[in-house]
Amino acid sequence: MTVKPWHGGELRRDAETHGWSILAAGRAARPHVPARTGCPLCPGPGEDTPAETWRLAGDDGWRVRAVHNRYALSDRHEVVIESPRHDWDPATAAVSEVADVLTAWQVRHRALRADAAQVAVFRNYGTAAGISLSHPHSQVAGLPVLSPATRRGLEIAREHHATTGRCLANDELKAELTTGTRIVYADEHVIAYTPFAPTADCELRLTLREPRADFAAAPRHSVEELARCLRAVLAALRAEFDDPAYNLVVHTAPTGFEDAPFLGWGLQLVPRLAIAAGLELATGIPVVTVAPERSAARLRNRLAAAAV
Repeated sequence: MTVKPWHGGELRRDAETHGWSILAAGRAARPHVPARTGCPLCPGPGEDTPAETWRLAGDDGWRVRAVHNRYALSDRHEVVIESPRHDWDPATAAVSEVADVLTAWQVRHRALRADAAQVAVFRNYGTAAGISLSHPHSQVAGLPVLSPATRRGLEIAREHHATTGRCLANDELKAELTTGTRIVYADEHVIAYTPFAPTADCELRLTLREPRADFAAAPRHSVEELARCLRAVLAALRAEFDDPAYNLVVHTAPTGFEDAPFLGWGLQLVPRLAIAAGLELATGIPVVTVAPERSAARLRNRLAAAAV
């Protein structure tokens, strides 16, 4: 049995799968505040946040800020408070505001890399996605080990590059553009598509047309184009599925692989439209009930309607 200390808890590795489990009893104490009343993240007399680590200043205070996570998974775990407004949402916000949040993710990702094997950046929206506070926020956490999924992804991408001399992310994107049936959004900079083998109904991937390994190194103009795409697909998702819960995750190079020629970063958007059941648990194989080609068509129609 392998055990590592873990910020007041433990990391334990399964002997059969070599997968890690996090034991963090303190996370159970997280508050659940669904309404604005008493929200600790709203500016004003009721504000109650841990020490600030970074802020993007505005004309009157701050636009985006990061604070230590009071119920942290590690000593490198922060909350990105995405707006002073409790009702802010990337599906309806200005593109520049969404870009500011993505920039905050980049800045805090770079800051938390030291002594971390990988940095996880994620946004939970809605109860089914695991939120505990409704104020718009996301999280950035440095982990001392690579997850099995990250390790396996590295192996596959490295092997593909060694065999073909090409980046797997680039090849996948070219295949999607050639097929075209799963493309949801495309401009000269950014592509959003439903993957050929999704993990959930209406899963989306967002990436630059020329993927690079390190999300945190993307220039501001690329971040703004990504923000425009993200805002559009979130709005389409909301309209098509009645504002569903979702998880948004950044997939990027783990520490030490920021310049790897075989990696490409991207965003994964997973709507929580169904609950995983016994077969998924027994096999680890997702069951998807809506073909990704159909999901893409529905969201394209929503985007087209919004543009009229």
